[in-house]
Amino acid sequence: MEETYLMWLARVTLHNTKKAFQLLGRFGTAENVFYADPEEIRSALGNATKLADTILSQRDPEMLDEWMIELEEKEISFYSYFHPSYPYLLKQIYDPPLGIYVKGVLPDDHIDKIGVIGARRCSQYGASVAYRITKDLGQTNVIVVSGMAKGIDAVAHKGIMDGGGKTIAVLGCGVDVCYPAENRELMERIIENGCVLSEYPPGTKAVPYHFPYRNRIISGLSKLIVVIEAGKRSGTLITADLALENGRDVFVLPGNVTSKLSEGTNNLIKQGCPIITESGDILEELGLTVPDTWDELVDMLPTIQGNNMEVGIPSTASTTLPDLSLFYTLLYQGGSDVYDDEAKKTIIDNEAGVNAFATYTSFFNDYGMPTEYD
Repeated sequence: MEETYLMWLARVTLHNTKKAFQLLGRFGTAENVFYADPEEIRSALGNATKLADTILSQRDPEMLDEWMIELEEKEISFYSYFHPSYPYLLKQIYDPPLGIYVKGVLPDDHIDKIGVIGARRCSQYGASVAYRITKDLGQTNVIVVSGMAKGIDAVAHKGIMDGGGKTIAVLGCGVDVCYPAENRELMERIIENGCVLSEYPPGTKAVPYHFPYRNRIISGLSKLIVVIEAGKRSGTLITADLALENGRDVFVLPGNVTSKLSEGTNNLIKQGCPIITESGDILEELGLTVPDTWDELVDMLPTIQGNNMEVGIPSTASTTLPDLSLFYTLLYQGGSDVYDDEAKKTIIDNEAGVNAFATYTSFFNDYGMPTEYD
């Protein structure tokens, strides 16, 4: 029940998170705040008289019931700052939201998340590179976070999903509101392959001043940020600045020096932000290892088994690699040193080989790794 009261407190103190935590420190729980004496609330908030008036005018138990029914009907989850599902990285930023609304499935904390952001009016160059990089990342256990806006945001979401991966869209409106309206189909696909997330209650419309607040959540959810095209005064640079302020690395796609769409990104490079040109740059920074060929995979397996590491999965992940020793032992029966049709026939000639191959296929399918190599 405390989560319900925390949702109430998050709503009535929206954009005043520090004051919300101040009240929690004074009264202990959100429920206690809900039922506290009005004068005690005014005393706790000091000069914030308008906020006190807002809080005191919205202490209606029936309203709480209506909010909970709305969440259930719209299949929306609410996670407070204190809920186990609240993202760990988001807690580390300067001004984390007291609560978030989620429609879809919020990926686990142990899966690396990167923010991909850029210009709404992007060039063909920016769009094609954003799509290629994110689609490649879709074949690894990496989540792409973006804002579902036109341009680079939309391309990044599409790319990661087309590659078989998951994505999170952070909105400047309620998670039941599609903005821009033209992204309705994209939004539905994101919900099926990740989630949409917002600090704004259901039904909240998108207004300009919401987006800087939205941007801090994009940077907060992400282990690092990738900037693909941004003008000199682009809102994208707000997210990049927030990421840097919160200790996150910002990677930048270099652009045409004569293009206005590259003025912001090229300035970030001048300031010392590292350059990115392919998905491998991101994976290397995240400490992930992804084999490019079948031979590389086979060469890695004994080491992977011995060190309990994963291929394309962070070493901190909870899932461990299954026993593939039989698989690569059978691969080398008869002196085969490459995976081809003949080698595959050798592997599946007996029941144990069939099971070994099924284990391999199942594991890498689960984690987005290809089952065929050069």
